[in-house]
Amino acid sequence: MGCFTSEEAATDKQVEREVTGAKRSQENVKKLLFLGSGGSGKSTLFKQLRTIHGEGFLDKDRIGFKDHIYSQVIEQMKSMNELYEELKEECPDEFGHLQLSEEGQRAAQYVDYIRNDMDVDETVAQNIETLWQEPAMKEIFDNRAKLKIDDSSSYFFDEISRIAERAYIPTDRDILLVRHRTTGVIEQTFEIKGTMFHIFDVGGQKSERKKWIHCFESVTAVIFVAALSCYDEVMFEDDNQNAMIDSLILFEEICNLRWFIHTSMILFLNKKDLFETKIQKVPISVTFDEYDGPDEYDACVEYIKGLFEGRNMNPDEKQIYVHVTCATDKRNVEKVFGDVQHIVINASLTKGGLI
Repeated sequence: MGCFTSEEAATDKQVEREVTGAKRSQENVKKLLFLGSGGSGKSTLFKQLRTIHGEGFLDKDRIGFKDHIYSQVIEQMKSMNELYEELKEECPDEFGHLQLSEEGQRAAQYVDYIRNDMDVDETVAQNIETLWQEPAMKEIFDNRAKLKIDDSSSYFFDEISRIAERAYIPTDRDILLVRHRTTGVIEQTFEIKGTMFHIFDVGGQKSERKKWIHCFESVTAVIFVAALSCYDEVMFEDDNQNAMIDSLILFEEICNLRWFIHTSMILFLNKKDLFETKIQKVPISVTFDEYDGPDEYDACVEYIKGLFEGRNMNPDEKQIYVHVTCATDKRNVEKVFGDVQHIVINASLTKGGLI
């Protein structure tokens, strides 16, 4: 009893080698966690990575995005239609002058009538296009920061005729720009310049944040995404909270968690394209009244960068790696994630005592 044949011993050694090999393979995979407030652009970055370093989007995937695009187009125009009535009644001094043409009024009645889950056919598209051409709707869209209207909706309104075509298949840009709120955890493995990354994208709304802790274990690096352009916006789920203030509070909480004491912290200040346009019309002092610098892109980015870096309670031990990004710009994302790969590899070597 208790004796093993040479064949059994060989099998045990083979199993042990396979287990050891699997562990080493797993250790070589770097776990990245995308965190940030809702609307920061985390999911857009995730989709962009899929086009650059993943398998891209197959036709069956693209068809799945059609429903999201149809929903955004209809829901956002219906919302703007409702806001037209509400703002004229509740804020007459600011919006009482808004008027729809007779054709616009007929289109508004039609849009009110249709369901949110309808396909965008030629009739739907014609009425949405009519409304979008109305100066009153353009003015409401210009005030979208406090009205919970997505920036990308103007792109889809402009493209409505193409979207309504029977043979419509969403393009990469359509997929990147459609706003579909992430719920739960989405994960995928990518190879970036020879390094395997297991990347997790989690919903940023407050109701989703309690799920984040399930992803915290064995994280190589946290990529916190904050939208530069949200400085004058309110949160989707809380009209009384400024979106950037929420992002700063959340970053402070994440950056200083015990889970991430020895974890690389990478900050993406995202939506630089929208910020560059907005800063020409709306100064950041509308939210940060202590700011007394010039209303120029570089100076304002540096100020906001400093606000986030100042939330790091252990600057002597923990460095924040900051990148200014545009998730819809393929070249920018490709370059930034090349930098991320260097940061992660160096952090792993430092942890292993090799540098």
